[in-house]
Amino acid sequence: MDTIKILGGGISGLTSAINLKNAGFDVEVHERKSYCGKHTNDFQFLENWTFDEDVLKFLKKINIRADFYFKPIYSIECLSPSFKKYIGSSTKPLMYLVKRGQTRDSIDKSLENQAKNCKIKILYESKLKVNEADIIAIGFKKPTFIATGIKFRLKHPDKYIVLLDNNLSSKFYSYFIVNDNIGEITCANPIKIKNHQNRLNLTIKAFEKILNLKIKEIDGRFSATVNFNSLNKAKINNQYFIGEAAGFQDCLAGFGMVYAFKSGFLVAKSIIENLDYDLLWKKDFLKQIKISANNRNIYEKLSNDHFEKILDILNSKNSMIRKLIGGNDLQFIMKKLYNNSISFLPSLIFGDS
Repeated sequence: MDTIKILGGGISGLTSAINLKNAGFDVEVHERKSYCGKHTNDFQFLENWTFDEDVLKFLKKINIRADFYFKPIYSIECLSPSFKKYIGSSTKPLMYLVKRGQTRDSIDKSLENQAKNCKIKILYESKLKVNEADIIAIGFKKPTFIATGIKFRLKHPDKYIVLLDNNLSSKFYSYFIVNDNIGEITCANPIKIKNHQNRLNLTIKAFEKILNLKIKEIDGRFSATVNFNSLNKAKINNQYFIGEAAGFQDCLAGFGMVYAFKSGFLVAKSIIENLDYDLLWKKDFLKQIKISANNRNIYEKLSNDHFEKILDILNSKNSMIRKLIGGNDLQFIMKKLYNNSISFLPSLIFGDS
């Protein structure tokens, strides 16, 4: 390749560009928007449970500076439809809260600036066609879920809540975040469901009830699509697919940014060292992708009654159950969830006892 053309200036595209440029390759990033990264300004979680290495240490290894805003999160609340509560905590960061979008200290802006500092040519509002690109890093065409949410100002101690309720987020979950007096409420539902706005309104009311407060002024609304259909091969006809373009997504609880970073780095490594890209990513994270997809299949069968049982399981003091789910540290529980099938759960959840 003379000039490597990357279509998409998101996390995966810019990660690949930075690593290729550092190795001496000529790189162009073609971005269809007038800016790089996510179009919505919201909070997301950079999960720190899927792999053994702390995700910030991993970013340093792949030549990405963590000069964006991040806050380590050690505890989170999980609620059932009846507001039964489980408070999970961990001794190490369970995840890192980051900002997405076009704010100055977002992860998106950081990557864009890092690429510019490397003298990478970024072509905004590019008309480059998919078949003209060497690396495809744009979103999947057929999303499976859509997330809708609001942002607002709220004087309240920092808090992070996940709510399991199929009437609000069918086959998914809703969440509430307040961080430095900035609040966010988000719900997600299958793309085919038509009443997304109504479900968001119900989700807002639910969290107002949970927290005994009223959200008086909404600063902004946002929506984003999610896809859970990954490719079996990510190099097709001499083109490389990375991040969301390959369907590399966390299928259960996370936001998929780790897979975007990993695939962006691995595609660069495959080109730099003349290695098989498909072998690289499959060795690195195919296991976790398959497990999360299998766990999603189980999760999508769960009813609200099953969510009530899950909260009972999480709060159980029974030593056998604690051992089965991974102990008392939430990071250990999530690591087990992401490295082992939850096929043992149906006997606990679906059974009458």
